[in-house]
Amino acid sequence: MGTFKHIIWDWNGTLWNDTSLCTEINNHMLERRNLPRIDVALYRDKLCFPVDQYYCQLGFDYATDPYPVLAEEFIAEYTARRYECPLHEGARELIAELRAKAIPQAVLSAYEQGALLHSVDYFKLTPFFDDVIGLNDIYAAGKVENGLKYMDGLVLDPAEVLFIGDTLHDFEVAEAMGVHCALVACGHNSRPRLEACGAPVFDSLADVGEYIL
Repeated sequence: MGTFKHIIWDWNGTLWNDTSLCTEINNHMLERRNLPRIDVALYRDKLCFPVDQYYCQLGFDYATDPYPVLAEEFIAEYTARRYECPLHEGARELIAELRAKAIPQAVLSAYEQGALLHSVDYFKLTPFFDDVIGLNDIYAAGKVENGLKYMDGLVLDPAEVLFIGDTLHDFEVAEAMGVHCALVACGHNSRPRLEACGAPVFDSLADVGEYIL
């Protein structure tokens, strides 16, 4: 398997195919305020972390709708509808193949911890992961800090660790952790934005599998 001895996965957008749902929920929020709708392409071009900066780009006015209110509005619909979303094609097979090769795997996500554990378990993937690490709230901030803490507990050279994500922020997290990064362009950021990072970018998890196996 080359030089990688530990794989860390992002969850939303990387393994879980929820980009279209997120775009649809954003449009419901925009429509309630008579703001212009977006499509998936624009969503991928605009989404950034921290997410409050993304909402500003869409035209939300924090004087009228503070970010915590918008975050709660989004999460309410997302939680009600999240299992409309499947895993990305090939996700289960790649995770299982890595497990069969005794390669440790973890999930590092900006999703709230309880919801993350529930969703990983829903897809019956919990046994494949050594660790599942989310955040303590719904505001999608703190992933870097969790990544650094996780690396402190690994007895591995960071050069032997690969973080697989789907956003510019995932690349930033990997950089902060000092690990390698691979990005998939089937999630929450567009391929041109991802390519600007300089990390390998793949169209599918099948392509990621060819890269790491």
